[in-house]
Amino acid sequence: MLKKFILLLTGLVGSAIAQPPIPNFAPGSCGELARSGYFALPGAPTSISRTRVVPDNADQPEHCAVRGLIAPQIGFEMLLPISAWNGRYLQVGCGGYCGQELIPNGQARQALARGYAVAYTNGGHVSGGRGGNGAADAFWGEDPSLRTDFGWRSEHVMSAAAKAIIDSFYGRKPQRSYYQGCSNGGRQALQEAQRFPTDFDGVIAGSPAAIQAPLNGEYEVWNARANRSENGSPILTAAELPFLHRAVMEQCDAVDGLRDGQITDPRACHFQPEVLLCPSGANPEAKPGSCLTRAQLDVVNKLYGGPRDESGRLLYPGYQAFGSELGWLGWVVPFGGGAAPATTITSGIANGYLKFLAFETTPPADFTYLDWRFDAAGFDRLRPMGETYNATNPDLAPFSARGGKLILYAGWADPAIPPFGTVAYYQAVADAAGSFPAAQKFARLFMVPGMYHCSGGIGPDQFDLLTPLENWVERGMAPDMIIASQTAGKAASGGFSDPTAGGNSGKVIRTRPLYPYPQQARYRGHGDINDATNFEPVIVPGLIDGRIDWLGQDLFAAPGK
Repeated sequence: MLKKFILLLTGLVGSAIAQPPIPNFAPGSCGELARSGYFALPGAPTSISRTRVVPDNADQPEHCAVRGLIAPQIGFEMLLPISAWNGRYLQVGCGGYCGQELIPNGQARQALARGYAVAYTNGGHVSGGRGGNGAADAFWGEDPSLRTDFGWRSEHVMSAAAKAIIDSFYGRKPQRSYYQGCSNGGRQALQEAQRFPTDFDGVIAGSPAAIQAPLNGEYEVWNARANRSENGSPILTAAELPFLHRAVMEQCDAVDGLRDGQITDPRACHFQPEVLLCPSGANPEAKPGSCLTRAQLDVVNKLYGGPRDESGRLLYPGYQAFGSELGWLGWVVPFGGGAAPATTITSGIANGYLKFLAFETTPPADFTYLDWRFDAAGFDRLRPMGETYNATNPDLAPFSARGGKLILYAGWADPAIPPFGTVAYYQAVADAAGSFPAAQKFARLFMVPGMYHCSGGIGPDQFDLLTPLENWVERGMAPDMIIASQTAGKAASGGFSDPTAGGNSGKVIRTRPLYPYPQQARYRGHGDINDATNFEPVIVPGLIDGRIDWLGQDLFAAPGK
């Protein structure tokens, strides 16, 4: 029944895009747009609940803020510049399991300031934020239609509705349409490029939760369980993370030829955590963070090793990267001390997925992520619903054929979504295209040393990808280098402060170039190591192949192949 429902929706939405009826009224009138009220788009009936004029200020132009609903319950907001529209449309993805209050994020605000018409959705549902989970709340997932909307439909029908509303408001359709998202928004971005190649001219997918069923049903569950003692308290605490991180950096920072406080590519690091085991007779409780107990070391090895079945096979193409340790706080290691229970972002995401999203029939009410078995049978149980959520098709030929361009990016120190999975997916895209040069004609991946999940971390994490995407789509100028910057005063992530800030908070203290994978930046050997001009692109022979041997390798095969 679910597959029939999805096919029906696909057909309806396809007709929606082919022939959207457009209300006629004076362009640019917020009030008239509100009075139009309803767009009878086949397969995506859209109503406008309210509009309001937002005056210009230092950060944004005067614009019409539009609230509305696409059936059955896809809430959305659009921001339409009244006199400063640049003719472009940007749709922005949502994070976690979505469902939160419609508030423009940084990507939406920045695009609006540049004159873009902007839209974003709640992913097709309203989240209750049960138990303080916020975007990790998946209670709504017991409704099959809402799963489909979250999986892929919400962003597709938003594209159709937004273009109809833009046409009504301005009297013309957008000249170019773009999509930008990170985390779950990155997954949504890839769904658009893979399933609906004509929706957008250019797509930016950051730290994508693309391999979602294994990510949330195996990897997040593994991490949450790894650091949980029998009574629910954390085994590894915040006190050990700086100590562990220093040890990793001491061994691996200079592997790339430059000691600069970050790791260019953690795959070149071969750290052995066993050297941190407390010596016999030591009392780590007297001096937390001076060594690791056997139990703590076991946790660390599980996190670095990744989720595995009874035969040792990886259940997800990734694991915690060397250099990501400070970022574990909040994700894998709870804030505060060692009191039970060990509630983290990871445990919330894991529990929500297995209880409400993972299976066509939800488990009994008392089932939790603690009941999950890490085996091949369990992995296969995640496959059917994974067809709704996963964005793993590497064959982007239809997207490329109509001129579409894709920019992928991820942080090498991401503690939430391992960077290795993103690299493995891009490797599959290159394999499907025939080679890296062939793939780079329409898709480029930029890996960011030291960056955590979407932003933050111990290295440069601030960069503009929308301008390079515009130049690629509209002028044929493929991005050969992106400049990333780091400012003093930003948190190193996970609540740890930046010791380099001093009185220079907000000042740019480092710039670095990001090159298309498999290239990486290497110091030329002279000049300021904090200046991007003193680096050049190189390819390290042993760090080209992004393939990972894991149980779901077939998910990277194009449908029908």
